[in-house]
Amino acid sequence: MGGAGQLPPDFSFTKSNLGIALKNTIYYTLATVPITIACALGLALVLNKAVKGAKFFRAVFFFPYVASLVAICVCWNFLLMKTGPINQILSLFGIKITKSWTSSRDLAIWAIIIVSVWRNAGYYMVMYMASMSSVPASLYESANLDGAGRLTQFFQITIPLIWTNIRTTLTFFIISTINMAFLFVKAMTSGGPNGASDVALSYMY
Repeated sequence: MGGAGQLPPDFSFTKSNLGIALKNTIYYTLATVPITIACALGLALVLNKAVKGAKFFRAVFFFPYVASLVAICVCWNFLLMKTGPINQILSLFGIKITKSWTSSRDLAIWAIIIVSVWRNAGYYMVMYMASMSSVPASLYESANLDGAGRLTQFFQITIPLIWTNIRTTLTFFIISTINMAFLFVKAMTSGGPNGASDVALSYMY
């Protein structure tokens, strides 16, 4: 045993899972943040219009954020089991996954990413909907008269006018993503299998 403040004599960075944890943290952040923001913007754009049942869908998409994180992870662990619904659906399209996502070295971290995106997209959707509702309708009417399509209006009018909100939420989300990764890992995989889904904070823990 090493003394206080000393590493064990058999410790080696190449033998430890530190590199995997750091790589997973980068993968998790680079995948979760842009996908979540893109999904939130897309949902906000659709539901901000006069869509039938929009209030119901807003509540549905926002609910995962206020639900218990542990309960969410338990439900998703069931869905991602070897014989779970998701693997069965994928098999219909010729995609064969022969083990649980959370017990696969290749899929465990991506299972965590999927659940994280699913949980957080609704929260940011609500924030972007609030910003979009403040954009003057006259700007869209003028764009329609000029022949601008919806995609052009989205990138030329909507995004610039809500960019301050996007930039602010993006900053906070990057910070919270690194912190929340620990909770998702502990609730879904405990870092397994053999440290394959550890992130920096769970490795430190």
